[in-house]
Formats: sequence, C-alpha cells, structure tokens
Amino acid sequence: MRETDARLSIGEFSRLTWLSPKALRLYERRGLLMPDAVDEYTGYRRYRPSQAERARTIALLRRVGMPLERIGTVLDATADERRELLDAYRTDVVRAHERAVALLDGLADGLLEDRSASAENAPRVSSRDVAAQPFVSRTVRTTAADLPLHVERAAAELAQRAGAAVDRSGPLVIVYHGEVSWESDGPVEVRVPVTGRSSADGVEPAGAELFVDVPYGEVQFPTILRAFDAVRDAATHHTRRPSGSPREIYLDGDPFRCQVAQRYVRPRG
Repeated sequence: MRETDARLSIGEFSRLTWLSPKALRLYERRGLLMPDAVDEYTGYRRYRPSQAERARTIALLRRVGMPLERIGTVLDATADERRELLDAYRTDVVRAHERAVALLDGLADGLLEDRSASAENAPRVSSRDVAAQPFVSRTVRTTAADLPLHVERAAAELAQRAGAAVDRSGPLVIVYHGEVSWESDGPVEVRVPVTGRSSADGVEPAGAELFVDVPYGEVQFPTILRAFDAVRDAATHHTRRPSGSPREIYLDGDPFRCQVAQRYVRPRG
C-alpha cells in the first residue's frame, strides 16, 4: 500500500481513536492534533494511523480534566519535563478535589439546595439601567475547563496594557459570543473597564440589563447555566428583545462573586 493510501478520513480516525469529529476539529484549532493533509478544495481532513497514539494521549489527559493549554505543553515536553508537568497537575487535581469536597459539604448543610423543583425556587431576575462603559478587550477561544485560566491571563494582560486608565470601580466582564462547554470553545471576550474613551478598544453603550446574582456554589460550569437560562428567558418575555450577547460580571475582583446579565430592548409604549 502506498503511503498516501494509509491516510484515514476524519470519520475513520474518529472510530479508531474514540474521539468525536467535533473534538478532533477542536484539537486541530488549538494546534494539538493537526491532520496529516487537508484537501484545499473540499476541506476533507486525512490522518495517519500513527497519529492515533497522540490522539489517545490527549483523550486520556482530557479524561482527568487537564485543560487543553496544559495538554499542549505536556505533549511538547521531554520525558523528564513531562513527568514534572504531570506531578504538578496531580497536585492541582488534589487541591481541586478538596475544593469540590468543601462544596459538597455545603450542599449537605443546605448551602446549595435544589432550586429547580418549582418556579418559586428559580433564579431571581432583576433589571437595571446601565451607564455607558469604555473598555479594553481581548477575545479568546476556550473550553469550559480552560476558561478560568484564559480569563485570568487575559484580564492581567489587559490591565497591564491599560495601566493607570483602568477603572477600578467597574467590574470585569466576560461576554459569551459563542457556546462554551467541555468541547465547544466560544469565542469569549474578556473586558476590563477603563476611565476614558481615548484608551478604550470599545464602548458598551448605556442601556437596560437583566441580571441574576449567582450563588457562591454555582459560579462554575455547568451549574452557572441556570442563571444564563433565566436571563435569556426573561429577555424574551413581555415583548422584550435580547440585545447583544450574555455575559458574566465579576464584582470587586472576586472570582466567586458573579452576576449573569443580558442586555435587552424595552418594549415601546
């Protein structure tokens, strides 16, 4: 068999590696697993069977929850470096497990009660008028697992770029321009408020906003989706119309004090 004949379609490679075509395309976008060839006319992707080992390594690391960015570092490391990286990640996993156990203890104590059983327990949606806000921003593509790391880095880079122009009284805003889940990667826009338009990348105009205060234990994926559902539904009731993309608003720099908000257009009359 000629070397070119050994190439597999994305469907065949998916069956070989137990990775979905959607996951393979995501890993391609992130530079973790590139097709051996892409037809310039049809866009069909071809893989070599020898790439299956790398694909399975990615799948195993994803199974233990490793973010894609860290997976790329592991794959490109030497054997000794890889061991150190895996040991460091093991430490992070233990700490994350301890945090999860603490949240479960809160659940057992009634901190996180089941609010989905009735409308009475649904998230409370409020409305407010919002002033215009200049901001600097950076757009990233990231899955839910990688989101906190990318937001932290983007916010730090934006604050450094803005310097003295950062508006310390304004919140950090994360705007979701696309779906973010375990396998969908946005895009997501990170916005840091600034005091003047001259140093801004854009200005959020004044308008009306619906928002939900997210309980401490729900400021994480996927529990935070309840809040997104609530503001989305409220933005389509009583002749309202959603305006723009939904966002998370982080107050006072606290990563566990969060609101989910949706701009909307008020009905006329």
